[in-house]
Amino acid sequence: MNSVFQTNFEHLKEAVNTTTAAYTAPALECIEATKEALLCGNKILLCGNGGSASTASHITNDFVGHMANWNRKGYPAIALTADISVLTALTNDFGYDAVFSRQVETLGVKGDILWGFSTSGNSKNVILAVEACKKAGIKTVIFTCRSGGKLKDMADIWVPVNTDEPMLAEALHLFYIHSIAESIELELDPVR
Repeated sequence: MNSVFQTNFEHLKEAVNTTTAAYTAPALECIEATKEALLCGNKILLCGNGGSASTASHITNDFVGHMANWNRKGYPAIALTADISVLTALTNDFGYDAVFSRQVETLGVKGDILWGFSTSGNSKNVILAVEACKKAGIKTVIFTCRSGGKLKDMADIWVPVNTDEPMLAEALHLFYIHSIAESIELELDPVR
């Protein structure tokens, strides 16, 4: 077997097999906080950069579409990473650091929830989005690597994964968000 693949696979197994409640309890908090926002008629805003931008867009489609229940109403979710015209205009006019915070200020309302993804925990534009959320009364859930960077202390709910390797963290983030979204759907709209 390829040594890079084998090494990465072994690191992934180690990260999963040594995960403790310190890594799973925040995901359970995220489920409850997100359910509460949705039940109150609010929405989910999502952001991240690079692979994390794709993660934000990916789970947005599952909230708006479905996980297991194809017959439920969609849950209001907006990936702040998805509108190329908005992204390029804001980057041009305000700088890339403001690309998410400006959208939070425009689209977010008190009671919404932001899911932010930053493997390092130090993405300036995600940090500014969290600051904008604080001013607007928007709860924040931040997914990072184990170390968490600056965002771990800023988030209302910090969801670390049990690795500091960005590639593995992104893979684990996908597992976490699918499990969280599926849990929310099961509780709000179980398949009948």
